Amino acid sequence: MIQALLPLLQPAMGKVLDLIPDPKAKEKARMEMEKEVQKAEGSFRDFVVAYEGRGDQVHWTIQILRGSVRPVLTYLLAGAFIYGFLTRNVEQDTMEMLWQLNLLSMGFWYGERAAKNLGVNFGKKKEEK
Repeated sequence: MIQALLPLLQPAMGKVLDLIPDPKAKEKARMEMEKEVQKAEGSFRDFVVAYEGRGDQVHWTIQILRGSVRPVLTYLLAGAFIYGFLTRNVEQDTMEMLWQLNLLSMGFWYGERAAKNLGVNFGKKKEEK
């Protein structure tokens, strides 16, 4: 996730590194910055995995609520879109928004499976160099 933000941060990081006059010190700072980003990404991922992994330790009603949020949202989005499509009394902008939200929802449910069928594995950790 943090690696996805790097292209946005690189111009600012480059300007900060340009303030260092010595080329060797600049390269050392760049390497240290890359290590820190990788370390931050690993610790963030570990935090998310630990947090999600503790889901079975919470009260059973919280487990049911956590497990039902996404399906309920999907049903609501699909129901709103179908209602608008069948009754034709929903504005065009609203229908476009509902279409996009339904695409996002279906992408959540089926996107990983489709990507795996194409040979892409989002869950695999990058190997250390």
